[in-house]
Amino acid sequence: MRHASPSLLPLALIALGLQGADAFAQAGNPHNGTWKMQFDATNRVQVQGTVDVKDDGGAWKTEARDSRDPCAGREAPIVVRSATPEKLVFRVIRSKVLAGCPDFSVTMNRVDDNNLQGAMGNGWKVQMTRQ
Repeated sequence: MRHASPSLLPLALIALGLQGADAFAQAGNPHNGTWKMQFDATNRVQVQGTVDVKDDGGAWKTEARDSRDPCAGREAPIVVRSATPEKLVFRVIRSKVLAGCPDFSVTMNRVDDNNLQGAMGNGWKVQMTRQ
């Protein structure tokens, strides 16, 4: 019977550790999933869309269309900065979609298992409901 070479043992342990870290990362974000999102852009304009959260990334997509704002309505990637059971903080990276589109941060607080409330960096109130 052959035994594993002592030089291969550390590699095997590293491989097992990486698999465990990957499984932890996949289960680590309690807000993973698709969320219906809405916010009031002005007193008269309510914007709706979706936020897809997948571990430390995802996508932000609004249904807004504005001929004066080429950034409106485009899907943009998000980067999750912090995800705890009580809070979700992410950055919307619109500059990767179209040069000149500003990036912004969103901070959401847990209301219950299916609802988050918070605000964008500019103070606009945001609500998200799990789909």
